[in-house]
Amino acid sequence: MTTHSLKQSQTNVILGIAALVLCGIAAWWMMSSSSHHTEAVGPAATDKSEAASAPADSSEGSQNIEFPPDRWETASIEVAPAEVLPFRQIFELTGKVEINDDRRAHIYPIVDGVAEEVNIHLGDRVKKGDVLAIVQSKEAGQAKLKLFQDRLERDFVTTRDGWTQEIVTNTRNLIELIRNDAPLEEIKQQLQGKPIGEYRDKLLSAYINKYTLEKTVERLSPLTQDGAISGKQMIEAKAQLDAARFTLQSLLEQIQHETVQESLRSTHSVKELDTRVSVDEAALKILGLNDEDLKNVEPASQGEAVSHVPVLAPFDGTVISKDVVLMERVGPDTQIVSLADLSTVWVTADIYEDHMPLLNELDGRTIQLRSSVWPDQKFEAKVFYTGDIVDQSTRTISLRAIADNSKRMLKPGMFINVLLEMGEENEQTLQVPLTAIQEHEGRTFVFVYLGDGQFAIRDVTRGRQNAQNVEILSGLKPGEEVVVNGGFALKSRMLASLLEE
Repeated sequence: MTTHSLKQSQTNVILGIAALVLCGIAAWWMMSSSSHHTEAVGPAATDKSEAASAPADSSEGSQNIEFPPDRWETASIEVAPAEVLPFRQIFELTGKVEINDDRRAHIYPIVDGVAEEVNIHLGDRVKKGDVLAIVQSKEAGQAKLKLFQDRLERDFVTTRDGWTQEIVTNTRNLIELIRNDAPLEEIKQQLQGKPIGEYRDKLLSAYINKYTLEKTVERLSPLTQDGAISGKQMIEAKAQLDAARFTLQSLLEQIQHETVQESLRSTHSVKELDTRVSVDEAALKILGLNDEDLKNVEPASQGEAVSHVPVLAPFDGTVISKDVVLMERVGPDTQIVSLADLSTVWVTADIYEDHMPLLNELDGRTIQLRSSVWPDQKFEAKVFYTGDIVDQSTRTISLRAIADNSKRMLKPGMFINVLLEMGEENEQTLQVPLTAIQEHEGRTFVFVYLGDGQFAIRDVTRGRQNAQNVEILSGLKPGEEVVVNGGFALKSRMLASLLEE
């Protein structure tokens, strides 16, 4: 035998031994795999009666995966039960922060004039009633002077009316005493020191004349009966008495009528001046003055400042534009300041036609906001307008919400993510976290924990999903524990097993 033939024979022997070894290993692996597969699917075969109403413990043709619990922490494996929860879908839109138009003011002076003082700077925070600027106005100065003059005249007329009403009252008391034929001494006592004016002399003179003639008739009456005097004298005395009585009665009626008219004229004068003063004050309030300004109108002490009209802040806010400088001529058509209350802001977002049916759920709802500028902050806004008109160019409808901005973190003009959570509270569905879903070669499944470190590969049919969870339509039962984290480690073992097959 040659050396070459010997070497060839040795090589053939070695290859034959290697082939025998490989065949033995293959036979052992097939027997082991067959035995393990029978154990995995055996229970499913005996429970076919339950398969119609609930999913089997594992998918047909699949095997369990063993992963000891003491190694879960290293692989970051976590399990959680599948839960029946209200399904809420979250749509994320790009929105924009805007100034709250309900708390924005473009401020114009009401009068023509010159900006005498400008008390604010861009960015200043002001309180309601703060003086933003002072306008010197000829119109306001003249109106204040008229108010001052009318107030002086009203004070005089009011004082005169008080005196007139007292005279009228005392005169009426005198008339009542005279009509009751009160003694002169009693009249004197009741009206002593009380102002009556010229009526006192007229009435008392006529009353005394009547009283004197009455006494004369009383004195002549017995003398006429005795014949001491002629009847003619008695007739004359009675005639004089009747004339005095008629004169007094006429005077009483005339003076009573005059006092009524005088009282009404005096009262009317006061009311007229009150009205003029009220009109003057109203005119100045229209020009922007308040009650305190009107109270302090005093030309003698104020001088030229009587023509000053303050421009006041209508609410607490921030000066977002200043459009006036000192001594600039301004008027009702000149914007001098823009003010905005930034403690709240509007958030606007455009909703496309596909999502318009969802708007009915949003009205009055609180929505979540996120900003890349403040990634660790949570913001909320309450929807107050879901739009009524579709923009013809963008085919969108505008949504508006109001957000608290007390910390001034939301700046008008900045973009913000708007999260719209949709769904009915009573819509309960079986759900698992998105991280529980696994996919391979068109197959969707989860790992179901069976206990004792055993995991089953369970095919599932998925439905809708949101940012956190996915809806499971079939393949799982409520309460079954699924792997929600660390599924990669189990999936790696599953793929390794498939490769071996």
